[in-house]
Amino acid sequence: MGAATGVGAVARMRRWRWLPVPVRDIVVTVLVGLAALGLSHTEYGTPGWLTDLVVLLACAPLVLRRRFPVAVALATGSLLFVSFALVGQDGSVLAAVFAVATVAHQRPGAVLLLVPAAVAWWFAYLVLLHPDANSLVEWSGDPFAPAASVIGDRLDFVLATVPILVPVLVGYVWRLRADRAEGLRHATRNEFERERLRERERIAREVHDIAGHHLSAIRLLAVGGRQALEGRDPEAVAVLESVAEMSGRAVREVRELLDSLHGDRLTGPASGMGPADLPPLVAALESTGVHVELVMPEGIGEGLSARVGVDVYRIVQESLGNVLRHSSARRVRVELSRTANTLTVTVEDNGRRVTGEKGSGGRGLAGMRDRVGELGGVLEAGSAPGRGWRVRAVLPVRGNE
Repeated sequence: MGAATGVGAVARMRRWRWLPVPVRDIVVTVLVGLAALGLSHTEYGTPGWLTDLVVLLACAPLVLRRRFPVAVALATGSLLFVSFALVGQDGSVLAAVFAVATVAHQRPGAVLLLVPAAVAWWFAYLVLLHPDANSLVEWSGDPFAPAASVIGDRLDFVLATVPILVPVLVGYVWRLRADRAEGLRHATRNEFERERLRERERIAREVHDIAGHHLSAIRLLAVGGRQALEGRDPEAVAVLESVAEMSGRAVREVRELLDSLHGDRLTGPASGMGPADLPPLVAALESTGVHVELVMPEGIGEGLSARVGVDVYRIVQESLGNVLRHSSARRVRVELSRTANTLTVTVEDNGRRVTGEKGSGGRGLAGMRDRVGELGGVLEAGSAPGRGWRVRAVLPVRGNE
């Protein structure tokens, strides 16, 4: 039963925290106002509507207590005396006490100044509004003498400060608990991040051992085959030379990627690739018999963020790879164009899709969408007008900086 009650309380707290902050502030203000009315009715009987209105208005500043805690505390403390002067009731004292607790919570560094100020206000409240209700004040009975004189021993003074020091202490402890909870959340996030980095390093080692080994083996086999066929079959030699070149490039890029998966570079670009590296990539594809037309104005990569430059290269690389894997195309056009704020990458071929995954593009297309989405750009992929396949990515020049 106790466990169920605890779970229900946690669920209610979560629902409360989901509410917008202004809504929560209004709800708290209304509840404090109703409690102040109840306190007023208990102490003074059933007052009229004007009295209730004055008490509620004295509580109204609590709506802004989160944004202006000190100003709200001053306002509610002053309105308490105004309320008593207008209708003879101080039901809004609850609002003033709540405001003092809020200052201790929102401005913990000001507690040393808050304590004497709150004590001074509390004694003014006792002496001026309730002189007969405590042992601090003795009426002289002489109409021409001072209205009251503060008397009493030190114990009276100490006990009288308790009602105002309690909300200060509660607000301060409330803030300490909130800071401690935030510290725990921060430590948990850090531990999660460390675990994520360890997992990424483990995956990087696996990629190095698997992909690096096999790509290096492919390159060695291609080099050996090219040397064996040297002077006997020029076409086969050219193909093997392309295989050796592409596998060597792949090994270098894998190593660059794995090097970037260490330390603080995890959030940066994976390598130094960019638009300037597209001509060798296109040349490697042309050696397979696919004609690639590259349209790229000179200097188009100037001013691009490093992340955008890498992603431009990867988008073209993946698109050309898809042409080899999923298309019968023999001609491909790669075009880069740029405006002041955007860079557009278009890769269009004249082939027919030869895979059953119509429009899926495998994991590569999903990866391109992720890349473009993280930069705040737009990716379009689908059948081109007439025949062929087109990939078009519009990227912001500076990424999502």
